[in-house]
Amino acid sequence: MKRISKKFMMLSMAMMLTILSFTYNFHLSYATTPEPEQQQVDQPSLWSVDDLQMLGIYDIVNPSMFSGFKRDATQKDMYIAGVKFYEKYTGEHVATNDVTSDPVALQNAVYKIFNIFFLDSDFVKTATRQDVVDMMYRLMKAVEPELNDVTAENPSFDDASDLSQLKPSVQYLVSKGLLKGSNNNLNLNKACTREQLLVLLSRVYYFTKQESETAAKGAFWKVSGGKNTVYLLGSVHLADSRIYPMNDDMLEAFDGSDVLAVEVNLLDIAEGQNYMQEKMFYQDGTTIDQVISEELYTQYAKKMESFSIPKQMYDTLKPWSAAFTIQNLDAQANSDYSGGLGVDAYFMTKANQIKPIIEIEGLKFQTDLLDGFSAELQEGFLVSVLAPPSEETPEDSETNTDEDEAKPTIVTTLDQILATWITGDIEALDALIALDVDATDEFNTKFFFERNEHMYQTVLEYLEDDTKQTYFVVVGAGHMISDKGIVKLLQDKGYTVDQIK
Repeated sequence: MKRISKKFMMLSMAMMLTILSFTYNFHLSYATTPEPEQQQVDQPSLWSVDDLQMLGIYDIVNPSMFSGFKRDATQKDMYIAGVKFYEKYTGEHVATNDVTSDPVALQNAVYKIFNIFFLDSDFVKTATRQDVVDMMYRLMKAVEPELNDVTAENPSFDDASDLSQLKPSVQYLVSKGLLKGSNNNLNLNKACTREQLLVLLSRVYYFTKQESETAAKGAFWKVSGGKNTVYLLGSVHLADSRIYPMNDDMLEAFDGSDVLAVEVNLLDIAEGQNYMQEKMFYQDGTTIDQVISEELYTQYAKKMESFSIPKQMYDTLKPWSAAFTIQNLDAQANSDYSGGLGVDAYFMTKANQIKPIIEIEGLKFQTDLLDGFSAELQEGFLVSVLAPPSEETPEDSETNTDEDEAKPTIVTTLDQILATWITGDIEALDALIALDVDATDEFNTKFFFERNEHMYQTVLEYLEDDTKQTYFVVVGAGHMISDKGIVKLLQDKGYTVDQIK
């Protein structure tokens, strides 16, 4: 049996198939339904929802901070948020323990970052809006010392007609649109609510990432030369908070587009998901041990039992769906990677009820693709997924660290993909997904070449239809790159394809 390398298998699935992001969740299907939680009286204001949602995606503060929105923020709340921001932004762990529960760890971290002695008596003091603005300004300078201090002409407020008389922190945050006030008042001496603290934290994080040009650049191109403009964004279907925020060029292109085109519309999959789940399982009494080798079944059963999956469930999975399930469970158990944080899922959520979402393939197509592979190739998927990292190729093992060796291959693979995606390094991304010459012709042809051609033809239709619309196309990054990818095919056709980063 011709075996696909484990790394190539992982790369292919993570970068080229939306279905990877939502294979059947056994734990949910077997979990008991919890009692509904009592509705929280303290809900965030409508004006703050978008910023709070993005703050949740950035994964800066603990979930416990998303409560008590209308309460006055304390100095402790303020500095916990500041320390968490610093650690997230820099990747440096300055706190020796969790600052939300260890007062000494918080005091030490505040001193390291802000050079401030944070006394026990300060913990319960109310944080004013001025306090929070000052802390945010110092935080920005701490994480990005070279941040441009130039301020634009500032508007006037009823309680601050001459901003030049106020602190530089206020002037800066107002001029950058981060501090907006309420009813034309800044209210700097008033208490800052927890909601206001979190919103400003979210805005400052986004702004600082954009100004420092460290926001994710992605695999992103603009196609021109046809009747319409098409933007191409190569997706990573499983991701984590590191890819957020994405850079302004990408987000502004999306906002200015009329239509979002994706492999599979994840917001409308009820029928397709039922079809997929039916195809994932044998329906005729066959069990997986009857179609794979005894040695492989032993490995497979041990792996599934390590995730507490019942035998009656894993025995009826087909080899292709068993491989996908193991990949997802490994990613969930050993990292923060999630389909909900995938690039395509993010843009579908943004487009929901704002602009039309059209499918290029659909869930049934992707399910039939996998279910239609030969028995030999499906078993090869499972062999590749179950192979330990030590069985990787020499060139792969040379680049692995001791920490990498302890991770499942799906996690180290996604780490590599995201690192290149964030920097917009297309050459490195192309090198990662270089075709496996040892893979079967069946796999390369059906998984890559035929799908690339179909997507390319679909993009041609978008470019040349008479709608005068701008299309924002998000498909797996692996389809965009290489000599047989969508970008090269469009260039060969005579279109101008410019990378935006």
